[in-house]
Formats: sequence, C-alpha cells, structure tokens
Amino acid sequence: MFFPTNRFWYPLLVIAALSALVAGVLYFLPAYRIHYDLARLAILGTLSFWGILGFLDAMTIPGKKRFQIERKTDRIFSQGFKHHVHLDVHVRRTLQGRFRVKLADHEFEKARQYGMPFQGVFRRGVNSLSYRIRISRRGLYPFRHVYLTCFSLLGLMRRIHIVSCETDVRVYPDLKAISRYLLLARKSHLGLMGVRKFRRRGGDQEFERLRDYTRDDEFRHIDWKATARNQRLIVREYEMNRNQSVLFLVDCGRTMTATDETQSYLDYAINGALLLTAVAERQQDRVGFLAFSNRVLRYVKPARNSREKIIQAAYDLEADYTESDYEGAFRFLNTVLRKRTLLILLTTIIDDRTAEMVQAYLGTLSGKHLPFAVTLNPPDLYHSLDHPPTSVDEAFYQSSVADYLLWKSELHQKLKNRGVLVMDTLPEELNAGIINEYLRIKARNLL
Repeated sequence: MFFPTNRFWYPLLVIAALSALVAGVLYFLPAYRIHYDLARLAILGTLSFWGILGFLDAMTIPGKKRFQIERKTDRIFSQGFKHHVHLDVHVRRTLQGRFRVKLADHEFEKARQYGMPFQGVFRRGVNSLSYRIRISRRGLYPFRHVYLTCFSLLGLMRRIHIVSCETDVRVYPDLKAISRYLLLARKSHLGLMGVRKFRRRGGDQEFERLRDYTRDDEFRHIDWKATARNQRLIVREYEMNRNQSVLFLVDCGRTMTATDETQSYLDYAINGALLLTAVAERQQDRVGFLAFSNRVLRYVKPARNSREKIIQAAYDLEADYTESDYEGAFRFLNTVLRKRTLLILLTTIIDDRTAEMVQAYLGTLSGKHLPFAVTLNPPDLYHSLDHPPTSVDEAFYQSSVADYLLWKSELHQKLKNRGVLVMDTLPEELNAGIINEYLRIKARNLL
C-alpha cells in the first residue's frame, strides 16, 4: 500500500488553498463571474494532474520481492553489553538506480538500539549497514522482521515493506566478568577484583608451579634459587584439594524478583554462580546447578567443565511471584546427591516463613554436606542507616530497618550454630565475596 509523503500533501494543500481563493474571488465579483466555470475546470485539471503524477511516481517504488535481507549477529550476547548487528540488504532489478529508504529492525521492550532507525540511500546490489544493541534482560529474543520504508523517485509517495528475516538471539548472563576473572588470574592480579589470598592448611607440600611474586604473596613461599636465576622475585604456588563437588541452589521465587537500578537479584545470583563456576573449574572441582521456585526448574549434575551446561540452563530463568518450595528442592537433592558437596544457596530472606524453611532444611544437611547460605541484602535498607534521621518519619523508618537487620543477624547466628556457613552481602559485592568464601573453604579444608 502506498502512502503520500509531505512532498505530496504540502503542494496539494497550497494548490487547494489558492484554488479556493481564486474561485471565491471570481464567484463574488460579478465582472469576472463569466470566468468562474473556466477557472473551476483549470483547478480540477491541476488537482487531477497532481494526483496522476503522484500515482505514476508511486510506480517507481521497488516491490517487496525485490529485497532480501540477511542479519548477522555476535555469536554470544551478554546481558547489559553492547553487541554488533550487521544487516546485508540485497536489492534486485529496480527502476531506480538509487532510492531513499528508512530501515528499522525488530525491537524489544528490554533492548536499546544504537544507530537505528537507518536513513539513507540504497542502490542495486548489496547494501550493508550495522548498528549496536544492548539487551538488559536475559533470555531468548527472536528477531523476525525488518521494517523497510522506500520512497519514490520524486519523493511524493512511500511504501512500507515488512521483510522477513529470522534470527534467534540468546542473551546470556554477564560472561564478561568471567573473561575478566580468567585474564586477571593468568596475570596473578586477582586483587583488582577484590579476591584475597588465603593461607592453606596442610596443602603446602603439593607443589603446582612457579610464578612472579605479587604483593599479596607470603615471603615464606619465595623460591630463592629461582629468584636468583631470573633476577626477580619468584614464588612457589601450591594446589588446593581438587576433584570436590560444588552445587548452586538458586532461588527463583518471589523474594528474588526485587531489582535495583540495573538488574534483578536473580541476575546477580546467576552472574555470581557462573563466575564462581569458572573459579571452581580452575581448581578442577565438579560444579552443578539447581534452580527452583515452587518446583525444580533446572538441574545440572555436578561434573567437570560444566560451565557451558550451566549457562544454557540459566540464561532464560526468570523469577516469579510463587512461594519457593524448599522442601521439594531438598527432597530432590537427597535423591541425586551421594557424595559430600558444598551446597551454595543464593537467596534473599525477608520474612519468618522463608527463614524457618532455610534454617530447617539447611541445618539437616550440615552432617552429610557442607551448606553455605548466601543472602542478598537490599541496598536501600543497608544504606538508609548511613546518616542520622532528619525527621520523625525517617527515624521510625530507620528503627524498623535496624529491627530487620537485628532479626537477620540472629537468623545468621542460628544457622551458624547448626553448622551452616553464612554470607550476607550487597548484590553488587556478591562476586568478590562469594569467591573469597569459596577459596577460604578450600584453604581450610572444610569440604
């Protein structure tokens, strides 16, 4: 279907206005009334000519069958990062050698496009263009169409084509953090991420490799012979216990639907789990993954090199508003886990019911496995106590927050008394905190 452009409407309105003015003057002036019929025919002829010109101009617009579009994207999309999208538009056998277009790609609610819509000129053959897109939510995004607006030779008409171009894009959690960790680990600069070194107990006889000295190393690990040969400080690195099992329990229930300015608590939990998976793989540990809400959603058996499986299992998980079924999740674990395992529960505890379930089910596992509860602390509550109250309402609010934090600290103490390891952290500090706790567990042979 053709649509007139402003180039068609504006002259038409001017012609219509002038015609009405001339016709009015000729009609109301008796001396010139004899020319009224002739003027009316001239006006009708002018309008007809303009309409026919617009119709003929519309015939110069290429049809939909003249276009074929190919979309090329990055192989892996990470949540919250800009990625490239490349479009190749093939144009075949058109009347116009070159013509104006406006192109818009398929849009999504949680995505922002940079460089779209495109406005320019297409020619016969292959026309290439690219833009960048940032998607702030994990999941599957099906690109189905490209919306192409073509303009006629004189620009009087336009036509909108919806060209099919199907591409499925999977947006994964923050994989850039994993790449950054692995890069810093190779350079022995993990301190830049807030990762600390821990003194190992009983493992110093298991030599692994020599490497350059860093500020966090102990002097007793310096290899003086290697230092003398290389004319720089060289330290011995010792390996931790290997071939142990780690399983993430990720709560996808109502408590994890909370969000901050950037992402949800579930996003933080999944990102932290994937980053620690990379750390555990370097220790040659077996890593598994279980996500649950009112039922078990996904399960990946603890195994070596399971990071890809965990990524595929977690990339489209979404928190819902159902009550988490801890009993069903731990009953499922009892049927699939035999070997002693580090169970890392990632959740948010905001009420007595959730606290009682976590305490009951994690406490019963402390003999057979090593339970580790990681609770995310709401930043707005945590930072609300940074300054003294300025009003009565704010004082009441801060007192309520203090009561909540006191209740939470008592819960953590009850969990520790039952042999459960506990870490309470802000969402943005989860990555470094959970890595440090894992390395501390490994260094002290708690597992």
